[in-house]
Amino acid sequence: MVTRLYLDTNVYCRPLDDQRDNRIHEETVAFLQIVDNVERGTMMIVSSDYVKFEIEQIREPLKRKNVRGFEKILSKTKVRSSKRLINLAREISVRCKVNSLDALHVAAACLGKADFLLTCDDEILDEHNCFETLVAKKGYRLKVRNPINYLEETRERKQE
Repeated sequence: MVTRLYLDTNVYCRPLDDQRDNRIHEETVAFLQIVDNVERGTMMIVSSDYVKFEIEQIREPLKRKNVRGFEKILSKTKVRSSKRLINLAREISVRCKVNSLDALHVAAACLGKADFLLTCDDEILDEHNCFETLVAKKGYRLKVRNPINYLEETRERKQE
């Protein structure tokens, strides 16, 4: 079974961020392992209009170009904005007390049938229980994880 992953924009940015920071370096290694799994066909990346929007907000031209390239090469499914998505995002934003763009990412991951939303954003990670509980009640199976934790959980499941 292929695992469907929605990557927050910051995950795509990690290889281009300051690698002297240990957490950033570990998240970069996790991203590269995910890329390897995508290339082997065990994982699939879901993206959205909102990831593309955030990429275009990157101020540094070379970084923007490289992140745009990562997203374009890796993602095979794109979720487009819709009334259904925006309504779900509004509910997520209100109930889980997150900003609108973060809620749009969660909603896009749900509508893209992602199994996991991976992010390096602590504000999103802090609310993972709220997201997961709310979207599960609506029939979605989304889990929210940091890329490092996601890979650790994946390894643990394989060992069981």
